[in-house]
Amino acid sequence: MSTLERHCQLLLSAYPAAYREARGEEMIGTLLEATPPGRSWPLLRDVRCLIFGGLWARAAFNRQLTTAANLRIAVLAGVAAYLALSSAGSLSLDVEAEIGLAGRILPAPFSWPMLLASALILLTVGMAWLSGRRAVVLAAAVPAAAATCYAGPWNPDVAGPVTHLALLAALVALAGGSRRPSRRWLVPVGVLAILPLIPGIGPPQGPVLYALLQAVGAVSIVWAVIDARPAIAVIVVVLAFWLPIGVSNLMLGSITGFASPYPVIAIVNAVPALWLLRRQSARPGRPAQA
Repeated sequence: MSTLERHCQLLLSAYPAAYREARGEEMIGTLLEATPPGRSWPLLRDVRCLIFGGLWARAAFNRQLTTAANLRIAVLAGVAAYLALSSAGSLSLDVEAEIGLAGRILPAPFSWPMLLASALILLTVGMAWLSGRRAVVLAAAVPAAAATCYAGPWNPDVAGPVTHLALLAALVALAGGSRRPSRRWLVPVGVLAILPLIPGIGPPQGPVLYALLQAVGAVSIVWAVIDARPAIAVIVVVLAFWLPIGVSNLMLGSITGFASPYPVIAIVNAVPALWLLRRQSARPGRPAQA
């Protein structure tokens, strides 16, 4: 395989997999014929057409699902991303605390309740995407919820465990069903679960990871023209992070958490995102395709 052909295949990754399987060889053949000899990349106009054509093909692929189905996938991705990020952040804090205090990696006995709860929540998130049966997800969520309740006394902030319990229930409700979301959504969720564990990036409240999350949010807003589901998922994550902070401050007699601009920005962006999602989805009554 020549370098030009490898680059053509790389550009075709902008298209959905089903589209590449149906027309990939034909498109590569056309590109090879249209590219002058001696070049390792197609012409700039062909590269531009491939990228934009692939993006619009992905947008058309999303229209095979109804608004309700696409909204379920987006909210499920947001719930899973929040649970993965917050649980991995708790694991990171436990490990870093023990390394700083005792010079070892394994947490001390008093850290095991929170450690167990975080690990079980991550397991439940994985089951929600890898299993098509709601009963299996529920079987993983029950011990995660029990461990979260047990770990609650170790955490003076009650709003955090309550938020985890509510979102675990939402994860079970959204998982399963007749149509399982594509596993490609598990890739960004898995990345969010790994980032807090990387030295130098830190917990979700750390400045580096906080900046990365802001960048992801900005990209998702731009990407909403093609696919509004990532933007809706990011909005769910923002609201999920804001809710326990706002509730905790309210319990302390302060409204500082509710005065934060981030939930307001998320709610304002939710309106055009939902409108775009409806435009990008199939009409009710039209048979949805996998």
